[in-house]
Amino acid sequence: MAANQNPSSARHVVIAGASFAGLGAAYTLRKRLRPEDRVTVIAPNDSFVFAPSLVWAALGRSSAHSRFALEPALRRKNIEYVQSAVREVDVAGHTVRTDDDQVSYDKLIIATGGRPDTTAIPGLAGEFRAASWIVSENSAMEARNVLRKLFSEPGPLVIGAAQGASYISAAYELALALETALRREGLRDRVPITFVTAEPFLGHLGFGQTAARDRIQKLFSQRNIETRVAVAIEHVQAEEVKLSSCETLLANAIVIMPPFTGAVDIWKSAGLTDETGMVPVTSEYRHIEQPDIYAAGVASYFSQPVPPLGLAHAPHTGYLSLHMGKAAGQNAAASLDCGTPAPRPLPRTMDVRVLDGGRVGLLLTSRGDATLRHRAMVLPGVVAHRLKSAIERYLVWELRTGRVA
Repeated sequence: MAANQNPSSARHVVIAGASFAGLGAAYTLRKRLRPEDRVTVIAPNDSFVFAPSLVWAALGRSSAHSRFALEPALRRKNIEYVQSAVREVDVAGHTVRTDDDQVSYDKLIIATGGRPDTTAIPGLAGEFRAASWIVSENSAMEARNVLRKLFSEPGPLVIGAAQGASYISAAYELALALETALRREGLRDRVPITFVTAEPFLGHLGFGQTAARDRIQKLFSQRNIETRVAVAIEHVQAEEVKLSSCETLLANAIVIMPPFTGAVDIWKSAGLTDETGMVPVTSEYRHIEQPDIYAAGVASYFSQPVPPLGLAHAPHTGYLSLHMGKAAGQNAAASLDCGTPAPRPLPRTMDVRVLDGGRVGLLLTSRGDATLRHRAMVLPGVVAHRLKSAIERYLVWELRTGRVA
């Protein structure tokens, strides 16, 4: 008998993924479910890593304070932790298959995040991969090695975001921070920087952040960073980037933020994802066809317009993924008669992010119910760095202690 067919027993909610959305869902569920109900988090990593700080790691800064061990943090809140990869979801059988076991669930929340779609652009993957990116600890270290070589062998640098990319702000941060570092080392005049993006305008960030446009344009102009906007990257190969505008950019180093697809094994599970591996959900974060499955964060997208985003995907930030996970957890708990559903799918403050660019930074916010109101404020570099560090430490503390629910 499937786990959800025995109402007299303790219910079991499984969360696949242990980043912002997964932890937000887990803590919210634990607070709302009955004491005898079980909450289990399944993820392949043993630690949480604050992904927005990986740009700093690529620049050589320590990331020790931006991580914590998952098992003891979750155990303190009576949440089970299984360190293993989710290999398959059996929708009919209400089970999740991992590397080591099969786990039955009454409700499942998918928060597995995304993975770089390295096949989207020739040259982004394979033996002759010509570009780096920053989406994980390993890729940040690879980018760090590429950038170190740039300082010893100066030459043209191309930084940007490919068509379909969602983690775009890292490219802006990296461009500004590298410009500062190169100038400090007396190498700036030997490293021309070109920023390439498929966004319709600078600072769009995938959801129309109009207030950032003029600010970023001015910052780039002041720092002699050339831009190529509203262009696709057609091919990347050794020391050159070919654009849809028929232009070829020469480069000693190339850092391109790629588009994402869904997690491979979720993708392979029948009836869960679209053709890109992402999970379509309603405004309640419930799967459009599977009532016992929810999804939140980068792994999901709304199947219908949700104000104030319309058809745009949610901004990919830890801040928003955390809120999405909490809403999904609250709705899953409500479906088990524990509490009320989340009052709204998205917070009124949709997006808050700090671009720490070395000598200068930007504080970006987007708020609203029916439509978004965007704000952008230029910050001195030291203020931007301290503010971003404070936000990071606070969010890491919240997630480590379970104070998010």
